[in-house]
Amino acid sequence: MIEGKGFVIQNTMDQIVEGLYVGSAMAESDAAKLREAGITHILSVARHYPPSHPNDFIYMSVDIDDLPEENIIQFFTETNIFTGSVLENGGRVLVHCMAGQSRSATVAAAYLMQRDTLTAEEAIATIKDKRPQIHPNSGFLDQLQLYYDLNYDVSTDKALYRRFLISHNVEHFKEYGNVGTVVAGLDPSKQTLPAQRLMRCKKCRRALITGANVIDHQAGAGQLAFSYNKRNANGVDTPHAFPQNRACSSLFVEPMEWMDGIRDGLVENKINCPKCDAKLGSYNWSGAQCSCGKWITPSFQIHRNRVDETRPI
Repeated sequence: MIEGKGFVIQNTMDQIVEGLYVGSAMAESDAAKLREAGITHILSVARHYPPSHPNDFIYMSVDIDDLPEENIIQFFTETNIFTGSVLENGGRVLVHCMAGQSRSATVAAAYLMQRDTLTAEEAIATIKDKRPQIHPNSGFLDQLQLYYDLNYDVSTDKALYRRFLISHNVEHFKEYGNVGTVVAGLDPSKQTLPAQRLMRCKKCRRALITGANVIDHQAGAGQLAFSYNKRNANGVDTPHAFPQNRACSSLFVEPMEWMDGIRDGLVENKINCPKCDAKLGSYNWSGAQCSCGKWITPSFQIHRNRVDETRPI
């Protein structure tokens, strides 16, 4: 940052750690300054941004807007591999977006988090120390926190990440009236499971869901959005669910891969046992009300009297 007469000129790019730069589109377009800094690779994090110098530098592009509802965490594994490979081999990389404040800072923070085992706050502080103007949007900050909660492993095998993706499906449904690609919970009948909470069809005993698939809630009136991050009774953020109220007549679960219509974009449908076709419940992306009075969105509802539940001793 350069101070002038009555104004401040922001640097187009700043070195955060050795070999890693964060900057703007203006930095990416300035070939002379890129060569002066020894840049060898460029990571563009912007929607429909064509490389300015495709023959002079090695590029990677992430096509994304600077909006809180954008899913940027899905790219972290790929961008971390790219950035890490450059630095480990003695190269220098510029991570840029348009203003060099939100998207690029988020991607650089994810790399630092994984490399140095940092929290989201620590990684952002490291970048801000070198580039004070950074300001990731609120959705990206939440996703950096989720990245930490996932122990830097973005995988659909993890319930917390699947719930994040489902929350994005809900927002997509509200905005466009249809459901995007759904990442569903794995079918427990196809897995070798350790002793754990398991729900089976009462009629044919087919394994349907595990405890990890259940979306618990507190009883009572009010709206509960399906979320990967909820608050407990003391208002403290926690990625874990509330204890299920045993008085509720239904279990609310995440979408499961054995449910009919899940991958066909159906907004609502019956939930039947995939083996004996017994009716278990129903789902609706607009939500439904539990017997306790809580409205839950989206609603994947299985009636308790249609399943048998076993718990580890």
